[in-house]
Amino acid sequence: MDSLDFYYRAFKDYRRETLKSNVCEKDRRAIAGANTEQDKLEATKYVVTIEEDWIKAIEDGLKFVEQAVAEERQFIRSNGEVVPIEKIRKISKDSVVHLAKHSDMITHLPEEEGDTIVPDQLYMVEKLSDYAVYENRFLYMMLCYIRNFIEYRLEKIDNLRRSYLGDMSVSKKITAKKRTLRIEMQVFEERSDNPYPIPDENCDKLVRRISDCREIINSLLNTDLMSQVAKSPMIKPPIVKTNVLKMNNNFKNALALYDYIASYKGDGFSYEEIKYNFAPYGEGLAEEVAEAANLATFIAYKAGNKLDEQLEITYQEEEHRRKAEAEQKLIQNLNRLKKRAAESGKSLEEYMVVLERRNRHLEKDSEELANIRLQLEQLLRQIEGLNAEKDELNRRITELQHTIELKETEIAELKQKYIEDIAALKKSHEGELARITGERDGEIEAVKTEYADKMTATVNEYETRVGQLTAELNSATAREQTAVADCERRLGEMKFAMTDYDNEKKRLTDELEARLKQMERDCAESVKAEQVRAEAEKIRYEEELANAREQAALARGELDGIRIQQGKITPSTDYTSRDRFTELEQEYEAFQKFFKKQWEFTKKEIRKTILWTKEEKKKRNGDL
Repeated sequence: MDSLDFYYRAFKDYRRETLKSNVCEKDRRAIAGANTEQDKLEATKYVVTIEEDWIKAIEDGLKFVEQAVAEERQFIRSNGEVVPIEKIRKISKDSVVHLAKHSDMITHLPEEEGDTIVPDQLYMVEKLSDYAVYENRFLYMMLCYIRNFIEYRLEKIDNLRRSYLGDMSVSKKITAKKRTLRIEMQVFEERSDNPYPIPDENCDKLVRRISDCREIINSLLNTDLMSQVAKSPMIKPPIVKTNVLKMNNNFKNALALYDYIASYKGDGFSYEEIKYNFAPYGEGLAEEVAEAANLATFIAYKAGNKLDEQLEITYQEEEHRRKAEAEQKLIQNLNRLKKRAAESGKSLEEYMVVLERRNRHLEKDSEELANIRLQLEQLLRQIEGLNAEKDELNRRITELQHTIELKETEIAELKQKYIEDIAALKKSHEGELARITGERDGEIEAVKTEYADKMTATVNEYETRVGQLTAELNSATAREQTAVADCERRLGEMKFAMTDYDNEKKRLTDELEARLKQMERDCAESVKAEQVRAEAEKIRYEEELANAREQAALARGELDGIRIQQGKITPSTDYTSRDRFTELEQEYEAFQKFFKKQWEFTKKEIRKTILWTKEEKKKRNGDL
């Protein structure tokens, strides 16, 4: 039984005794009716309004978190060591691969060729499942974070809903002929475990949903997977978005839930303070307060006059008198029962059975009547509370209507201001857009002009370089004629190589003639020579065209390199289209070919320089 029930039952018994005394009734009415304007009793409770968006986000996200936990992602950790052959339990592929790389572990060769090779040691690999992957550690960290997020808000919501503030004060003065009584009573109570909050069905449902989410999180944290992951260090933000967190649907939604909760601002609920004013007191409340005041005055009077022993004697005498009176009434009732039993012609036992049945019916009726009276008292109290709530709600409705009118006026003003601001911003945006477009067109024209000028200058420079290279070629031809004599000397050395070349050429020619035998029958020798010449000319032209294209691509690459060095082009400018990027690829390929050919020329020059240096050393050594 709750303590409130004990106090209520004891107070009911106390009032039952005082109601029988006219003196107590007179004192009670005198106290209840004195200085009623100074009576005060205020009760304060809180109505909590919970926002549903974060609850729904957690509920939806936990479905994917459960599935992610159920995946039990892991990786196999391999631990290997070299152990003696007698301790090997199982040979794996890794053991064979390791033995192939470490033949020193084979120290005994077989006596005969067909015998098995037995090494002294082998590499044994032990593969263990490790659940502490980054994704599982992320799930554990997220579940702990959301659990703290929920518990913090649920605790604050529960404290607010179960908060109660009671402020009661009584100041009374009663003057009689021979007695003056002054009562000053102040009661202030603050509780955070009030079991009777303001009824709110919607809030109760949301609280149950929050509690269910917390239970789900606790159950997930108690799984075997999370228990294993809890042994590893907890990760800290920022979260590394691995491929699993980005691509796996369950982990991706779990990450989205974490991002939502981590960026959530506010408490997720609001509250409103509700005050109940019970002054002036109703008739029932005034009499109950007067009874409590009478009890307090009695205790003070009893202690002040040291009346404990005397009152105890009087109490025992009264109890003895009541007991004797009850026994006398019982004897009278028994005599009356005997007389009625004799008049009814029944035995005393039969008459007692009839009376017992009647008493049970009367007790049942009495219990029903007591329950009805109790329900009636509760309903009266509820009616008083509802009337007080009705008055308070009417007052709040009036205030809210006034607030709504003010807000509607503010909304109309804000709408008008919004329309005007939008129009001004639109006009300003159009002007700014026209200005930026003009500036951009001017910049584009300037860039085009600059590019054309630089391209022309580059082409002219390229033509100049071609002329220079032609002059150098002529000079090289002259030097070549001078070097013919040296070439004749080397010609003899090359004859042997030419002989092999002629033999190979003859073999290839025979194969070609065999393949083209049918065609040679239909074509004359002159046509064949013309075709061969035309084909060679075509190949030469194609090579020249390819070289020209490579030179042009290389020139464009040099131009772009100059522009990049001057800071007038960036890697993301003018190269986003398909054609322009294709040109860029051609420039890159041309530069690669140019680099390869130049490297071949450079290697030849390096070889010549080295050979010349060696010959010079030999000459000097010979002279010495």
